[in-house]
Amino acid sequence: MEGQARKVFRRLNKNFTNIRVPVRRLSGGQRQIVAISRALYFNARILIMDEPMAALGPEEARMVGDLIRQLKADGVGIFLITHDMPDVFNLSDRLAVMKNGKLVGTYRTADVTEDEVLGMIIAGKRPEGRVEVRRATSSKAPFSD
Repeated sequence: MEGQARKVFRRLNKNFTNIRVPVRRLSGGQRQIVAISRALYFNARILIMDEPMAALGPEEARMVGDLIRQLKADGVGIFLITHDMPDVFNLSDRLAVMKNGKLVGTYRTADVTEDEVLGMIIAGKRPEGRVEVRRATSSKAPFSD
């Protein structure tokens, strides 16, 4: 088990050496590495990360951001849920904004400004002149044969 854990940790962060330290004694960033490693060990191809940098110091937040970029480069799909605009613009290719439980819009991150995203968040206003990313559609109903 330790050998498998070391293999996954090496993939995510070559500097992570606290393999025998109880998780409760790890820093927030190191705990994130453990959680992501667990998912990847079981061959997760998609990760849902809800505010992964909340309550982390600058160094740990940078470490988690670097990890997200690496996972993205490795082909792991990531749903990053965050209100932090620098994280949105530094880590995502596309963004979707919801307000009061309803989708306001989905756009390529490079195609919108921070002010436009804030307008979607605060006022539910879609940016004028911006092309929305098309959502995938299926002709088959879910769970049908």
